[in-house]
Amino acid sequence: MRPETSTQTEHRSRDRTGSTRRAIRFLANAIFLYVVVVEVLLLIGFICLVVGLEPASWFVDVVYRSVDRTMQPFRGMFTAIEFGTGANQEVRPTVESSIMFAMIVYGIIALASRDLVDWLGRPRRG
Repeated sequence: MRPETSTQTEHRSRDRTGSTRRAIRFLANAIFLYVVVVEVLLLIGFICLVVGLEPASWFVDVVYRSVDRTMQPFRGMFTAIEFGTGANQEVRPTVESSIMFAMIVYGIIALASRDLVDWLGRPRRG
């Protein structure tokens, strides 16, 4: 058996580093995509709450349930501002400040993951 040359060892090391970088890029892209979907759901949920939509429709119910899951870490941080009454006197138009705060935090996470992908995509020197 022949001993490995330094070129073969360097090539093998670069392959491992390249596959690790690809895996991290894939993960960062997946996080970015997930956060973008969460941001859109939070925006739709915020609008539904401001307008005071009733959760009787399938779409609004799904949005409210999705927002409830993604808002779990941010619940109770701020007091909701209620104003007026809805058409059926049950649903009150509400401004949820915690949703806006969650949108800012999730936006920062999205930007950080996008920057990680850009940083990992740059060619290495040396």
